[in-house]
Amino acid sequence: MSSGYIITPKDTDTDIQVLTEDDSNVVTYSLASPFTVTRLCRNECPYCSFRRRDTLVVPYSTIKSAKHARQLGAREGVYVSGERPDKYNNVRSLLDLWGFSSYLDYLYTVCELGFLEGLIPSLEVGFLSPVEMKKMLEVCAINKIMLDSIDPNQAEKFYEKSPGKKLELRVKSLHWAGKLKFPTTTGIIIGMGESKSHRKEMLHTIADIHKEYGTIHEVILQNFVPQSGLHQAKGPASKADMLSAVENALNILPEDVSVTVPLHLNLPWIDDILRAGVRDLGRVYTPENPSYCAPHPPAVYNIDEIAESMGLRLQQRFTLKKSFIKNGMYSKKLGQIFDAYRYKIKKESSEKTKEVRVAS
Repeated sequence: MSSGYIITPKDTDTDIQVLTEDDSNVVTYSLASPFTVTRLCRNECPYCSFRRRDTLVVPYSTIKSAKHARQLGAREGVYVSGERPDKYNNVRSLLDLWGFSSYLDYLYTVCELGFLEGLIPSLEVGFLSPVEMKKMLEVCAINKIMLDSIDPNQAEKFYEKSPGKKLELRVKSLHWAGKLKFPTTTGIIIGMGESKSHRKEMLHTIADIHKEYGTIHEVILQNFVPQSGLHQAKGPASKADMLSAVENALNILPEDVSVTVPLHLNLPWIDDILRAGVRDLGRVYTPENPSYCAPHPPAVYNIDEIAESMGLRLQQRFTLKKSFIKNGMYSKKLGQIFDAYRYKIKKESSEKTKEVRVAS
């Protein structure tokens, strides 16, 4: 099994118990399936194994995969691409051949096809302009904008050929998403040679953005995993580094921002991560369609058993967690799924308020 974990998937909406997500003994996760639309990327990061010469997938070819993902119990479809593949002539020619007016039009169509099969789309495509974000917000629940930051004295050389990795551009994108009320996943990579003070600075930046807009859905602490044949920074992230980063994140970030650590990047310390206070596992990928970015098949960990031994209970959630559903942070289109749950959440809150008044 190449997924790196064992979690019993859910196969019906009724198995997703939104109301109990914030119970103290619950550890949530979103069962997801990635759809890589192209690996072409304008950035040339020295540690990346994702980027390669490629073309776009045929939009309708994703329908079968989306159907299968739903059969496996996934509710999130993660639509992934290299950044701005439309800078390449072959991609623009293909878009024109297929009748798409733009790369954005293509992305929207692919995400909508997944939505029609019951998946809730999320984006991981790199830079989008505010106008493009606004359009994709109609069909996507979350936009992922990682900071991928290292200390300034190293960044210029390290990301010399990666214009989309500039920290000021990534931070600006988080502000754009905030103003649009687009729920956002962000985070930092641990173990690339960054200083501890730089990590804290990035976490404070994220915290400030969430306090201003309330749109940071989760913060990923991504353990850097060196890959054979590529230029490496310091890495790999040690257990001590990861636990230190988790502690800092939990202390610095607002309480309503989830802190997650990817399971698919060979993380053998999940029990320590849970003991440190992490209560959301983020995206857990379907076993037959593991994450596009796992460097090689990791060992298998039975997360259910680990959590149970600690008195915790795993619970599948939607792409959006309870608090974002409660606050209506989704589009009219996605309301076809979320509106009923928002009503249940508000009803539960009203009933609890009445109970408190009666008791007093």
